[in-house]
Amino acid sequence: MRVSVVEHDGIKSIVKRWILPQGRTPRRIQTGILRGLTMELDFQHQAQRWLGLQERELSTWLRRLARDIQTAIDVGANDGMYTLYFLARTPAQRVLAFEPSSESQYQLRSNLRLNGLATDERLQVIPKFVGASETQSTIPLDSLADVLTPPCLIKVDVDGGEVDLLRGAHKLLGHPRMRWIIEVHSQRLREDCLNTLCASGYRTTTVRNAWWRIFLPELRPGERNDWLIAVRD
Repeated sequence: MRVSVVEHDGIKSIVKRWILPQGRTPRRIQTGILRGLTMELDFQHQAQRWLGLQERELSTWLRRLARDIQTAIDVGANDGMYTLYFLARTPAQRVLAFEPSSESQYQLRSNLRLNGLATDERLQVIPKFVGASETQSTIPLDSLADVLTPPCLIKVDVDGGEVDLLRGAHKLLGHPRMRWIIEVHSQRLREDCLNTLCASGYRTTTVRNAWWRIFLPELRPGERNDWLIAVRD
């Protein structure tokens, strides 16, 4: 008998409630880029994070692109998964985390405290959106162009605002030794971002979901999920 996606997800949720404890609590991550670090996780929604499987497709690229960075920028930091990685696992001397949500900022700072990084002088948390121009709640990346030390890795997860972000980063796109990881959620966004990056002289690679996501999918907004890797000398 064929089981629909909805039925499959329903069965999976029941099994998780049976086996895994509920509620958000500090848990040590088992494998992957954050292995050995601690984050507040709810197994009902973040079991893949605990197992080191969340966005596992990026692991090799992250290690490669971050191995010698001086600056890291985490746009859409959320609860700090990549901010923690930049602080704990890379040589970055400056880490900028952009996160406008007050709830996510609270979770980010809680996770930093759990790992002894809450007062790390390399870190600056900026409670704003990143976009094409400067407003009371939004900042363009070009405002950082004169103060960043390369090599610099910029990770972007802004759920649809990728093109506006790149429109506000013309100066930064022209800098040498800039590296980008941009999550895109539609074919149109992917094409528009690729056009901008290629016009600025970047070599690009698209990272797609692994084949095993058929069995262990991640719930994501939009019609699709890819990551764009962009590098220039």
